[in-house]
Amino acid sequence: MFRFEVKKMEEILKEILHIPVKEKAFDGENKLPLLLLGLYDIKVFMIGKKSVYMIQPKEHVSLPQLKKHFAKLKMLLGEDCILYADKYTQYGIFRLIELNIPFIFGNNNIYLPNLGIRIHDKPKAKLPDVKQFSPFTQKLVLMALYCGWKTISGKEIAEFLKVSRMTVNRALIELEALSLPLTEIKGKTKYFKNDFSKKELFGVCEEYLVSPVKKTVKLKHIPDYTFVKSGGSALAEYSLLGESAYPVFAIDREGYGKLEIKQEEIVAKGEEPACIIQIHRYLIDKNGVVDPISAILSMSSSELEDARVEQAIEETKEGVFNGRWT
Repeated sequence: MFRFEVKKMEEILKEILHIPVKEKAFDGENKLPLLLLGLYDIKVFMIGKKSVYMIQPKEHVSLPQLKKHFAKLKMLLGEDCILYADKYTQYGIFRLIELNIPFIFGNNNIYLPNLGIRIHDKPKAKLPDVKQFSPFTQKLVLMALYCGWKTISGKEIAEFLKVSRMTVNRALIELEALSLPLTEIKGKTKYFKNDFSKKELFGVCEEYLVSPVKKTVKLKHIPDYTFVKSGGSALAEYSLLGESAYPVFAIDREGYGKLEIKQEEIVAKGEEPACIIQIHRYLIDKNGVVDPISAILSMSSSELEDARVEQAIEETKEGVFNGRWT
């Protein structure tokens, strides 16, 4: 994010509003929780006789979190709060307007609904309306996390993951549409660009991650097939969590079709299975175990309520952040 330049801010406000603008000392520390004070740099300006708070993120904050934080800031401070930042794509700016978050980004992107002011550049291209990662985009982000990718071209990603460049390009467009600071264009080449640590990258992307499980099937016997461990079985490989009563396996749609499971082989509701088969939308595996984050995401809501599972998840995440899974 760019530095909070008070003089520049005063000049922009004066130019827009044509009335005196002056900074005053911020004395609202005792009104705000430490989380918000840690995430944002806050300046106060007197615009005429009214106080206005200029809010600048110290690090990337996702749009849904930004909406929640701004509602809380306005409630606690009791005055208008205006976002002052950069690193937002044109689609991100459009989403800020949709979320009714006032902002000033230089002279060309200004949205002050209470004053009836709206100035912003038109998007260069229409981006898709996405709220979560698609399966391939999630796979790309997770591979970047595990492999420690910093700057890698779409062509290199396509070769590494053995997919078409069009598939990679769609994923990079999705990241841009979500206003995540993970893409860059140099000339005609689009890159995945990551300036975060492993832990920071996970934090930036966490709320867009979805379960890889498309469907779950409980079987009376374990088929004669080479499976990849998933769910609790995978988590047991990454932590001190004990094995579950029955193994959990992951398989893709093509592999599941080859099993040719008959209805009589599926366990009736309430009965104990011999194993659980999870049909995954994508697979990342190493040595017969799905990747750690996908293993966590494939856990059921009831399993997540177990304190032992919760501890195993934290242990597994720390292993990822420390580079124990590559």
